[in-house]
Amino acid sequence: MDRQQVFQEAGKNDYSGLSPIRSNRCYRYEGLVKYIASHYVTVAEIGIGHFPDVAFALLERGVKVFATDIRPFQYLGLRVIRDDITNPVISLYGSTELLYFLKPPPELIPYMIQLARTLVADLIVKPLASEYPGGHLKLRGNTTFFLWND
Repeated sequence: MDRQQVFQEAGKNDYSGLSPIRSNRCYRYEGLVKYIASHYVTVAEIGIGHFPDVAFALLERGVKVFATDIRPFQYLGLRVIRDDITNPVISLYGSTELLYFLKPPPELIPYMIQLARTLVADLIVKPLASEYPGGHLKLRGNTTFFLWND
């Protein structure tokens, strides 16, 4: 599936009634969701794992989102593509404006930076705790994260 098909599939779903940003699990990311929704139209979450709440909150706000992971996760209403950030399929990301990764293992951050540079996209990393992965520290609402936008 190419990038255009990914975004077309994401746009076909009805997300009315979804309110993950109001859930307790996503509250701590509310500032991040607001920041992304106010700055970007097409985004990709890398390494979605078992936490799709931010992606759904962005979809609810009209952002076109797809996610990737090395495992085949499935979430109703969200397109998740199997991809490996250490050897990504560049064509999947096409005109993506932002890549974001929540709580990544530190050893994967250089791969994220390289992919963002290749795509000429911004990158947001929300580390696990007090790690400093580089980038520019941002504070939005109750959320801190790191932004690369070279």
